[in-house]
Amino acid sequence: IQVAPTLVNLGIVHCNQGYYVKARDFCERALQIQQKYFGPDHIEVATTMINLGVVHCNQGDYEKARNVYERTLQIQQKYFGPDHIEVATTMINLGVVHCNQGDYEKARNFYERTLQIQQKYFGPDHIEVATTLVNFGNVHLNQGDYVK
Repeated sequence: IQVAPTLVNLGIVHCNQGYYVKARDFCERALQIQQKYFGPDHIEVATTMINLGVVHCNQGDYEKARNVYERTLQIQQKYFGPDHIEVATTMINLGVVHCNQGDYEKARNFYERTLQIQQKYFGPDHIEVATTLVNFGNVHLNQGDYVK
């Protein structure tokens, strides 16, 4: 189990360098170790799954990313509750995936929920809130709603 965080970190480094196959392999190895040691519903498993979802998203495999993020969200909501900032981070990732898949209504729903949580935690003028508003703007732009 002690090697799992190192595997995740190697996955992140490879992902940042654009080596997605290696990144995925490292994250999947870490995930196997963590699931065996902690069980499938542990928060450490969810954290690794987020990184795996990022890899899938960067590869353009939005379906796999969505599946990983949805499972992550279930674990996080069970562990943290529905209004935790970690939950919001996963929701923003799901919003990005849905936006990339052209499902703007679902993306908008995730962004709205994310904004509620972020504003509660950070206040309205925080950079994370601004980033979510930019994502919201991209949804409207993709839908041709230039006024919003």
